[in-house]
Amino acid sequence: MNSSRYSRWAILAAVAMLAFAAVGTAVAVQVTEEDVPDEGQVGEDYSATMTLGELYQNPDYTSWTLRGETELEDVTWTVTTTDTDTGNQVDSQSFDGQSFNYSNIDAEANDANQVTVEVTGTVPSVGNFTYADEETFVVADLTQVREGGTSNGIATSEAHHFTEESQAARQAIGEAEEAIDEADAAGGDTSTAEDSVESAISAYEGENFGNAQNLAERAQEEANTAQSNAESTEQRNQLLLYAGVGIVVIALIGGGVYWYRQQQDDYSRLG
Repeated sequence: MNSSRYSRWAILAAVAMLAFAAVGTAVAVQVTEEDVPDEGQVGEDYSATMTLGELYQNPDYTSWTLRGETELEDVTWTVTTTDTDTGNQVDSQSFDGQSFNYSNIDAEANDANQVTVEVTGTVPSVGNFTYADEETFVVADLTQVREGGTSNGIATSEAHHFTEESQAARQAIGEAEEAIDEADAAGGDTSTAEDSVESAISAYEGENFGNAQNLAERAQEEANTAQSNAESTEQRNQLLLYAGVGIVVIALIGGGVYWYRQQQDDYSRLG
């Protein structure tokens, strides 16, 4: 009996959780379209665009402020609201700086039902280089803020940033790792190459990119050598195997011939 009651409570709790999840999905502001480049070089120009819809699905947020933040530098934001039913632009404002607040989102005051946010600036420097996890910066962190201070996060977009030297070193390390994988699959001894690529990664994370690239290129050469040696050994083993099989076949043929001749000699003596 108790087990049955607990089971019913568990089912009700699961249904309630699903209901809350469905409501949360229904009332959230949606990113309907975005154009956010995956990466950018430090100091170079960068531009991204995000379009928001479902602006008033949450009944507690029929009038709210859009807040945006970025790690780009020398930043300009352009916020444009549109009535998608008519295709008319309702408003457009620009803001300078790494953050902005746009307060003209009101279901009763205007017909805007879509917001487009464009952010332009220059890619920031990298604070800490890490090879395993690509270095990223915040392109745009958008938040829905209601009067009184309560807020909902809408979306956060990030992108990989790099310098010309760090990108070259990262690429060289990646190529070395691929060469090691191929050599390992061929049965080669890649221990030396693995040590070299680990040293390359350490140099990369220490921002010694020239040394990192040299070590990675050496690791690739060592991996290629290991693969070549493994393939040569395999070919040699195959040749030895074929030679051994050939010797056995020749021996069998020779033995057969010898046996046949012996039989013929025996028949001749008997005759």
